[in-house]
Amino acid sequence: MDDRLQRKLKRMGVTRGLKVVKSPPSSAPERAFKPAPPATLPGVEIQTNHGPVWVDRHTYTATHKHGAYTLGELSSISGEAVTLLGTPGLGARPAFLDTETTGLAGGSGTLAFLTGIGVWQDEAFTLHLVFMRDPGEELAAMHYIADILRKATGLVTFNGRGFDVPLLETRFILNRLSPQWTQLPHLDLLTVARQLWRDHLPSRRLGELEDKILGVTRTGEDVPSWMIPELYIQYLKTGDPAEMARIFYHNLVDVLSLASLLVHTVQMVISPERMQLAAAEWAGVGRMYDRAEREADAFAAWERALSGDGGLLDPVCAARLWREMGARHKRCEAWERALALWDAWAGRLPLDVEPLVERAKYYEWTLKDVEAALAETGAALARAAQHPRGLERDLILGELYHRQGRLKRKIANGE
Repeated sequence: MDDRLQRKLKRMGVTRGLKVVKSPPSSAPERAFKPAPPATLPGVEIQTNHGPVWVDRHTYTATHKHGAYTLGELSSISGEAVTLLGTPGLGARPAFLDTETTGLAGGSGTLAFLTGIGVWQDEAFTLHLVFMRDPGEELAAMHYIADILRKATGLVTFNGRGFDVPLLETRFILNRLSPQWTQLPHLDLLTVARQLWRDHLPSRRLGELEDKILGVTRTGEDVPSWMIPELYIQYLKTGDPAEMARIFYHNLVDVLSLASLLVHTVQMVISPERMQLAAAEWAGVGRMYDRAEREADAFAAWERALSGDGGLLDPVCAARLWREMGARHKRCEAWERALALWDAWAGRLPLDVEPLVERAKYYEWTLKDVEAALAETGAALARAAQHPRGLERDLILGELYHRQGRLKRKIANGE
């Protein structure tokens, strides 16, 4: 039988029919190959009560700049700011966490072979890259991660709620460890990015945000995310760590970018007027305020988005804002404000039918001016007739003709 297969079976405790295989040792499991020397694999071996673990540590002062921001700017983040971002109670010392894994699907068969965690220690930002040279080091790695997170006041991730945290939690449970750190307040910046830049950027990937928002430039040492699982599998097969430094670099930049992204998003919601935001970014800021139930601030941001100060807003986004604000004013019977929005909408987007229909409803049901309602409906029909032929156009025309006919009957009946 192949020696490597015997070793794998031995680690799993499978002994039946293998006379040469003894009971699993009580110490750390045997590795499939000798650890790479420090000269070729960044970091050092650290001995724990559960075996060795490989850790590459980096320490940064508060003045260290990553992209447009220094790490020290994290200290100015207020409780109000993280509440606006959706995670009250994040605390002053959150841990910034990112993993590199053997697959992107998650599940119990996926390993988090490299976990990057950035935390404040002794007034410096310390970044721990916890690496498994062999799957047999997982228990020691999990204990090391738990020790780091024990003093953290919260978690900051990017897609961590959907991937990193559930995956690590699964690995903890499979190693019979209690993942108590999962109870920490958790801010997933991917959720924030989707709200802030949904209308501004075609993609909200971390790499896109680094390039377009944070001013972070990666070196040629970086490796694409999609290549990382295969590179680690090759490392396990050959024991050659030549490509691991690139994965370490990728993970390190990811973690530092989380810190810079948190500073940037906080500034956007706390003092957006001090930033040169595009119109679509103002729309995103308004969404964040609206989620935090600060409607007046949301309306102010949306009005700024529609003002043209940050450039013209995409018509689809503009129509969505006019629709939302108009509907809320309508519910409150703030008719003057609602009409102003419908007028602006109708004037800016000359083929949109909806603002004219809203005005027709207002004239008919609030002012009881059926003639004015009929005129608005006729104008809406003229607009709809210019739409591209298709089912949607036919449905709109059908509804408008129905409304027009009903209004004509009301006039004829003297209603």
